[in-house]
Amino acid sequence: MSSDGAGPSSGAFKIGFIAALDVEYLSLRRAAAGDDSWLLLQSGPGPTRAAAAAARALDAGARLLVSFGLAGALDAAVVSGTVLAPRRILAEGAAPLVVSPPWHARVAALADEFRLTSGDLLTVPAALESPAAKRAAALASGAVAVDMESAAVAAAAVRAGVPFVALRVVVDALDDALPRGALAFVDERGNRRIKPVLRAVLSAGQWRPLVTLTRRYALARRVLQRLAHALAARRVLAGDVAARG
Repeated sequence: MSSDGAGPSSGAFKIGFIAALDVEYLSLRRAAAGDDSWLLLQSGPGPTRAAAAAARALDAGARLLVSFGLAGALDAAVVSGTVLAPRRILAEGAAPLVVSPPWHARVAALADEFRLTSGDLLTVPAALESPAAKRAAALASGAVAVDMESAAVAAAAVRAGVPFVALRVVVDALDDALPRGALAFVDERGNRRIKPVLRAVLSAGQWRPLVTLTRRYALARRVLQRLAHALAARRVLAGDVAARG
């Protein structure tokens, strides 16, 4: 296993995992101990940082890019803890980015172990904090979940001529409101920040969304850890099928 400081690879098949947040990155790092084919990068939130991390992974020799982490639901049927393995990744004003079928088939096989859906994933530049914002995004895009990084990772892969997949675990359900300014709960590197959380705890109007989010997050984090271990133990992404994808 290598992380952000990895140099050029030796030519063996390498998988570049892009995780925005520390909780996502740490799940991968624990699962990947001893596996030199996994290049792990913690990008920080948002498409610009994700694109930069994807470029670093490609420079280090990655021949498959994986956008790994958490997401929010845009469909009432997609509940907290659902694993999303989208066939397409969407972004406003851009053509859909299609996951190569052989790689999608590999991750979709995890449906025997996880609640999994393959609906479209929408990438947006800022968090959708209200149910109304989520419903509007769902109506406009047809996507079943939303994140802030996957389209940037996928676009970098397409430019480099390498395949990509996304694996996301849903935290907040369609009708869950996020605490105001929830993105401030992490810094630009994606590491957790304590003071904004404490301010939310002390704000009476934030109690309900904060309690709901805490419960959803605990479930999603457990699923995320199981997902990372399943990828490693079952060698879901091992070997190069790029020539067939």
